[in-house]
Parts: sequence; structure tokens; C-alpha cells
Amino acid sequence: MLRNQLKILALLGTIFFLNSCLGDGNVKEISSDPSFVSLTFSANNKIPNLKDAVFSLQYDSVIVNLDSLPYQTRIDSVYATFTFKSTYAAYLVYENDSTALISGNEAFDFTKIKAIINIASDGVTRRKYLIKVNVHQVEPELYIWQKVNDAAHSLNVQHQKAIYFNDRLYLFVNDRQQNYLFVSPNGVSWTQDVISGLPTNATFEDITVFNNQLYVTCGNSNIFSSGDGLTWTRQTYSEYEFTSLIFVLNDRLWAVSHSLTDGKLRFASSVDGTEWLIYNEIPENFPVRGFASVVFNTKVNKQKGLVLTGFSSDGTALKTNWNTEDGIYWVDFSAENASLDSIGRGASVINYDDKLLLFGQDNKPIPGSYFRQSVDQGFSWQVPDSNLNNLPKEMGIRHYSSVVVYRPRTYSSTASKQEIESSNWIFIIGGKNAYDEYLTDVWKGKVNRKNFLRQ
Repeated sequence: MLRNQLKILALLGTIFFLNSCLGDGNVKEISSDPSFVSLTFSANNKIPNLKDAVFSLQYDSVIVNLDSLPYQTRIDSVYATFTFKSTYAAYLVYENDSTALISGNEAFDFTKIKAIINIASDGVTRRKYLIKVNVHQVEPELYIWQKVNDAAHSLNVQHQKAIYFNDRLYLFVNDRQQNYLFVSPNGVSWTQDVISGLPTNATFEDITVFNNQLYVTCGNSNIFSSGDGLTWTRQTYSEYEFTSLIFVLNDRLWAVSHSLTDGKLRFASSVDGTEWLIYNEIPENFPVRGFASVVFNTKVNKQKGLVLTGFSSDGTALKTNWNTEDGIYWVDFSAENASLDSIGRGASVINYDDKLLLFGQDNKPIPGSYFRQSVDQGFSWQVPDSNLNNLPKEMGIRHYSSVVVYRPRTYSSTASKQEIESSNWIFIIGGKNAYDEYLTDVWKGKVNRKNFLRQ
């Protein structure tokens, strides 16, 4: 049927061409180029986002929008405009191979359209293009959580802490008698080794990765370092000790130091983990243990560090929210914003998907789960949209969990599907339940968008 229609159109085109020649002494060239130029969708108040679709022609003659339309966008009634180098007639081809001539004033159901055939102005030359309209099949902003291991180990835990190091998950465990290291590539399978060089009372709470080395404070405020997590070496200083490591900011390892001369607590930093610069005293109500800390890049590409909650030097539980850009000058956001007032001890915080996520339990007489996010660089904290990011009920109430971003990476158009799917996972490992009983299970989650080949 389509072949007969094309013959008729070609004949009509020839007749029109001859009449034009007879009526005009000037010979007009008729194009034989049916090449695709553009496809646009008209705005539709009933179907938002349609006009945002950007189509291009790919090497295999497919007209496609590489950036998918938002989740659940309807494409069953679309007013579309095709542009070609020249056209005499154009037909849409449906999944059942039926065709429809484009008249220019009708809506089309792109859930059933598979191609378009354009006939050039000469009425003869034609070209077929496949059409693909991409619409996200899942909600891009939805977080998917799943348990991957009921128990990473079976030890009688006294202290434990997990980090991301050497492209693996490292879980450090103390059982009152010995220190152990469990290593996993995926949170499912773990290998166990015995640690040497650390005191048997190691807590691991401030273990920090810096310059491809691991650092931790334990014992009598000593710093220990390791290149593999198994063999540790103590660093000794004559004038000061170290109460806690804070984070890595601006290529420096930052800590709270304790002067052996005057007994005061001061900030300290090091570019190599060995030689330290000592600065001003820490502010009143600055935590020295048990805090949550994170470093991230601001929108103007400057690093900022946050230190949340924890315990002061006299053991007072704090709800403070300290921030800094240089490690020396600090501001407490909690003085102006009370959004952390209900947080309990043992919080964990990470930087993920241009926001900060805070995990823990609240401070009510009967503790409940505490889960917040900040989209303003830590100034204020809100409950995430429960339709998009809701921790599973099976995870239960917990604090002192290790929350780790596994294989954090910035999106790259050259990354393979495997690289994208294996990166940017959030792991929640162990912690304590509402009765302060240790947990050893492993959960992981990810926002759907981080799995997309185009983001």
C-alpha cells in the first residue's frame, strides 16, 4: 500500500514540476535530500516536560532523546514537528507496520511509533529513520535500600568501625581481647585477619584515610598509622598528645591536640601525618570524642568541614553543628538553627549526591530513628521526602553505625555501565540498636539516578 502511495506522490510531484517548467522560463532545482534536521515536541499543559525533550540523530539512523524525559511523562498524545532538508511527504510507521501521513495538525502516540519515512522534494528519494523516545522507567530520585549480609562477622563486639580504603570496605573490630580487620569488595563476603601494633582497647571511632595511609588515635592519646590496616606503628611526641582526629581538609589531616605543657586542647594539622602544626584553642562546647564529621565541596568549589554532636572534654553530650573552611576558624550553626535539637548520640554523616545525609537515633526517652538531610551545606536539617528516601523498617533503630560511600565518583560520559553500576553505593554497617546491643548486619542503598548511563 505504501509503495503505491509513494508512486502516486512521485507522479503528482512530476506533474507539478512539469507545470512549473512550462509556466516559468526559470528552471527551479528540486531537492533530492530527505535528510533529518530536527524533531521537537510542542508544550502541553496537561503533559509537563514534553517541550524539554532534545532529539538528535545517532549514527545508526535513530532519532532519539539521549536525556530521558522525567519518570511517568506521557507520550501517547504528542504534537510533534519534524524538519527535513526537503520533504514532499512524510509517513509515521507504527509497531504493527501500518503508516500514517503527517498532516501537521494531529497528535501522535509515540508509544506505538517506531519510525518515520521522509520523501524528498523530488518525490522519489526517501529515507527511513527509527524513532526512540526515552522516558525514565524508574523514579530517578528514589533511593533503593537492601540488606546484603545478616552478619559481617560473629565476634563479641566491643568497638567496630568501617571505612572505604583501597577500593574495599575495611571493618575494624575489637572484642576486648584482640583487634581484627575484615575486608570486603561488596559487603557480602568478608575476609578476616588479626591486627598487630594497636592497644587492645582500640575504639577505631576516628580512623581516617590520609595520603593512602590510615591513622587512628587510641590508648593514651597516641596516634597510630598503617599502610594496610593490619600492621600499625605508634607515633610519639614529647610536647603534646592527640585526643581525636577530625577529618582531612584542604590536603591536611586535622586533629584535636592536648598540650603536655599547659593541658589545653588546641587544633592541629599535618601535611604528612608526622609533623604537626599547633593552632588556637578549641572553642567552648567543641566535641573531642564521639562526633560525626564530613568534608565536602561547596557550590563555589571550596572545601568545607562539619563536625556534629559528640562529647565535650568534660563528657557533656553536645548537639552542636560546627563548620569551617580552613580548620582554624569555626562557626557553630546550632547557635542560629535548632534543627539538630532532637538528635541523640552516635550519629553518622556523609556527603552524597550534592546533599548531606545524617543517620542515628533521637534523644527521646523511648528512642526512635533519626534520619535527616541538608541541602544548604549543613546549616539546617530536614526529614527527607519519605516517598523518595525512606530507610527500611527492617533496618530498625540504630546509632553508632558506620556509614560509608563506596566508590564515590563524579559522573563521566566515558564511564562504562559496569563502572557506573558498581560506584556511589551507601553502605550502612553495624552499629548499636536502641538497647545498645551491637549489630553486625550490612545494608546498602543508592539513588536510582546514580545508575543511569546519562545523568
